[in-house]
Amino acid sequence: MLKHVKTSVLLTLGLLLVLVFPTATWAHSKLETSTPAADAKLTESVKEVSLTFNENIDENLSTVKIKNAQGESVEVSEVKVTQSTLLGTLAAPLPSGSYTVEWKIVGGDGHPVDGTYAFEVEVPEAETAPETPPADTEDTPADAGDAQDEGTPADDTAVDNTDQTATEGQQAENTPAAESSEGGGSAIWIAIIVIVAFVAGYFGIRASRKRK
Repeated sequence: MLKHVKTSVLLTLGLLLVLVFPTATWAHSKLETSTPAADAKLTESVKEVSLTFNENIDENLSTVKIKNAQGESVEVSEVKVTQSTLLGTLAAPLPSGSYTVEWKIVGGDGHPVDGTYAFEVEVPEAETAPETPPADTEDTPADAGDAQDEGTPADDTAVDNTDQTATEGQQAENTPAAESSEGGGSAIWIAIIVIVAFVAGYFGIRASRKRK
C-alpha cells in the first residue's frame, strides 16, 4: 500500500514539474523569422541575411553561413548578434542562383541549436549597353586631321614665300626712293650755287657802275 502511495506521489510531482516548467524541460531556442524567408524567390539582390529567434542568443557562439548551388561558401564580411537577432552582412550582393543558409546558435539554456533553409535569387539582367560606332566612322575624322596636318607645312612654305616676295618688293621700292632723294639734294645745291653766283654777279656789276 505504501509503495503504491509513494509511486503515485512521485508521478504526480513529475507531472507537476512538466506542467509548471515546460520551457526548462522541453524547449530549446528556435528560429521564428528570417530574411530572406525560407523557399523565397527574390527578384532583387540580397546584401544580408537576418535570423530572429524566440530568445536571446550567445553572440560569441552563434554563426551563419551561405552556400551557393555548387556548395561553395559565399563570403560573409560581418556577423552581428543583437539580443535574439543574428545578422550576416555579405561582402557582395548575391547574383542569380539558389542559396542555402546554415545557422548555428547557442540559446539562453546553453544548448547549441542549428538548422538550414534555402531560397532563390533571380535578378533581371542589366540592359545591354549601346553599341559603339563602327571603327571606320571613328577613323574618318582622324584621317581628315592627318590630311590637314600634312597640308600645314605647305601652307607655312607659301606664307614664307609670300613674306619673302613682299620684303624683296619693299627693298626694290626703297632703292629708287633713296636714289631720288640723293638726286634731289644735288639739284638743290646746284640751284643754290647758281643763285649765289647770280646775286654776286649782280652786286658786282652795280659796284662797278658806281665807281665809274
